[in-house]
Amino acid sequence: MIAGRSYQRLTGEETGCALLISEAAVFYFTGFYTSARRPKQVGYTAAWLTERGCELIYPESWEMQIEEMGLSGIDGRISYKGSVSQFQDAVLNLVKRDRPQKLWIEYEAIPLPLYLSVCAAAGSLELVDVTEKLWAMRQIKTSDEISALRRAARVAVDAMEYAKRILRPGMRELEVVAEVEYHMRKAGSMKMPFTMKAMAGDRSAVVTRVPQEYKIRPGDLFLMDFGAVVDGYSSDWTRTFCVGEPSKAQQELYDFVWDVERRCIGQIRPGVALSVLVEQMEKLAGGHPFGKFLKTHLGHNVGITSHEPPVIEPGVLGNLQEGMVITIEPGAYIPGLGGVRIEDEILVTEDGYEILTGLKEEGLAVNGEGNA
Repeated sequence: MIAGRSYQRLTGEETGCALLISEAAVFYFTGFYTSARRPKQVGYTAAWLTERGCELIYPESWEMQIEEMGLSGIDGRISYKGSVSQFQDAVLNLVKRDRPQKLWIEYEAIPLPLYLSVCAAAGSLELVDVTEKLWAMRQIKTSDEISALRRAARVAVDAMEYAKRILRPGMRELEVVAEVEYHMRKAGSMKMPFTMKAMAGDRSAVVTRVPQEYKIRPGDLFLMDFGAVVDGYSSDWTRTFCVGEPSKAQQELYDFVWDVERRCIGQIRPGVALSVLVEQMEKLAGGHPFGKFLKTHLGHNVGITSHEPPVIEPGVLGNLQEGMVITIEPGAYIPGLGGVRIEDEILVTEDGYEILTGLKEEGLAVNGEGNA
């Protein structure tokens, strides 16, 4: 099994079994990863954890790829023909084989038919949700995970530098997305961890928008939020530019958001309550004319997926710990002016923090001449 990733560490118990079926959890415990479509193209995969180790359940059509992957995180392999019913049978056979009194499952990920079939066959078997324990375990990154996250951040940073060079009036939002994603793909990104945000002008003031046919105009704010996926780990960061010379109001909005982000980052160190970061944001917002436009979502954890618990917002619990990788991403969105969000990835170190993202030259204005 992968060092440090065991049934005992996940559950805090010596005996029992865990069935993990989400893509991220299967990758975390077995090393099996694919960006192919699921489940039709891949079939269901799962990790079966016991005190003896970790077994991978997979469709037999993936035998060759799994051999090529050389997975070091598994202690056994269990293949099935490929249908959903055969996958369910493989799981039920493991339940019958190991006869656990307690089975830990991911309530958010387990397919309903499988859940019902396990319940029907369970008898006195206790089913317990392992989701929170799994998130907590994945919060603290190993050195290998940090290396992968650094690589994913570097690809995304280089792509943002490229975006700065190509932005110009007349480009469509979707055109920018195509150029930047192509750039990241060539640099090694396996896929996009989420739909890239690239919104110009007043469209940047609505955080739920996705890129469209809108053409950038001189003086538009242009918000870009994206990441890369390298070796199974994601990145996520945001910068906002003005294509041309910014107005006084645009520059003041940018300076405000930048100040909030940097002061919140300055609070980061092991042992600090996540709520302290939120309090810092609220304090800065309360004394500024743009404060009422600042969204309360301040950040989140990053790992295998780009957005993982804890989410840093009012009511958040828990403390920062060494080895966490989080984002700090304040954003203020003003109808008629546009939105500014600035987001960086931060590694919590032994005595403070390290910023994993950033531009060679930070600032709002880009020349808008499109010199790639």
